[in-house]
Amino acid sequence: MTLKKKLIFVAFLYFAEGFPYGVIQEVLPVYFRLHGMSLEYVGFLSVLALPYAVKVLWAPAVDFLGTRRRWIAGTQAVMAVLLAMILFFNPADPSMGLWILLMCLAVFSATQDIAIDAYTIEMLNTSEMGIANGVRQAAYRAAILLTGGILVAAAGFIGWRSIYFIAAGALAVCSLCAFYLPDVGVARPSFSAKTLLEPVRDFARRP
Repeated sequence: MTLKKKLIFVAFLYFAEGFPYGVIQEVLPVYFRLHGMSLEYVGFLSVLALPYAVKVLWAPAVDFLGTRRRWIAGTQAVMAVLLAMILFFNPADPSMGLWILLMCLAVFSATQDIAIDAYTIEMLNTSEMGIANGVRQAAYRAAILLTGGILVAAAGFIGWRSIYFIAAGALAVCSLCAFYLPDVGVARPSFSAKTLLEPVRDFARRP
């Protein structure tokens, strides 16, 4: 695979990675506040950053179970459904069901991050990491700019319902495209309880 083709895949993947993160961090607080959620609950939305901080705990499962492409496509498909489901809850009076849905959205977003990072590391040669990192950061920031700026601004013209369906549709398209990502041909370790827990043990032993 040529470097140019790899960089196209990197741009696509990290745009897809930054998109749900931007929705969680930028779009949701504005949406909920404008629809009557109290400041206390809006502040509580910060807990949605927790899965990104502790995703190392289930990262080994992504290594040993399934394929990178299935993890990427699957998490994106689930997030598309979850985003559309937000519209069925009252934002002014958030129920436990809504908080569970939002936490699930964050967990699947963090899991997508694991799969995308692993896939790109396996796809790239060491000499290609530098330029790929630049493309990765640009695509990721572009996704956050789109969600935090353009989508929020567009909501004033076309309504929040349309924005959520657009966001869900974008993730659904990403999910379909992810199934056609090329196989990087890297040998995967066999699954066992010992190998599954070993990365977590190594992390815990670090000073």
